[in-house]
Amino acid sequence: METKTIVKLSQTLLNAKELYTGVIDGIPGPMTDQALQHFQEIPTSWPIIRRIIGFIQYASNENGIDAGPVDGIWGPQTQSAYESLSYLVEKGKPLPIWRPDEIKSLHPNRWPIQHSQAFHDLYGERGEHNLTAIRVPYPMMVSWEPYSTVRTIRCHNKVAESLEKILVKVRDTYGENDIKKLRLNLFGGCFNNRRMRQGQNWSMHAWGVALDFDPENNPLSAGRDRATFAKADYEEWWKCWEEEGWTSLGKRLNFDWMHVQAARVF
Repeated sequence: METKTIVKLSQTLLNAKELYTGVIDGIPGPMTDQALQHFQEIPTSWPIIRRIIGFIQYASNENGIDAGPVDGIWGPQTQSAYESLSYLVEKGKPLPIWRPDEIKSLHPNRWPIQHSQAFHDLYGERGEHNLTAIRVPYPMMVSWEPYSTVRTIRCHNKVAESLEKILVKVRDTYGENDIKKLRLNLFGGCFNNRRMRQGQNWSMHAWGVALDFDPENNPLSAGRDRATFAKADYEEWWKCWEEEGWTSLGKRLNFDWMHVQAARVF
């Protein structure tokens, strides 16, 4: 998160609403603070940077970009919304949808192809109806709140047993020290009833059959040249998932290396 560019975007948007008349300098001064007070959705008790993040979330949602709740917390969904909002403000048009919604396969294996009839037959309706909680077998933290401990993960009940098996194998393969060193303990989320970021279809997260890890070092559009999960140190990590039939979008499509799902794309 680059604070100065986020503040500049906020000032630009506030200026367009005729609430801010100062310099677009990326400095959250008194005039920026005063402009933010016009929004009831953003508590004045929050620190200024959290309020600016809250405004980015508010402005994204206002422009039809799903940023999730206005909570002032910078997570992967807010990051994606910020990128789309920045593009909209700079170019005057929505960020192009670049990720493939569907890839047909003649040979699905174990888990069904995402959004196929077999997928809906197995997982049912998206949402919270079929969720269960599993306990994590090694210490995890929320990736964007490193002091927030993750003790359980809510996922679809059809994948719970497989997910537990995978995480136990990760623990036994790497050990807690290497897990921490490789940032395999930074949890980016599982269930989230939303659409694909920069896509049109519903995300696999909306069924609780996908997980994200270390999104900061494996952002959505990063390929093998930038994503840390593409490095040799993570071969065993991916083997743990693949032996249970889960799919890495990074390994299959070379984007979204943070993401793994119990649904096929090939």
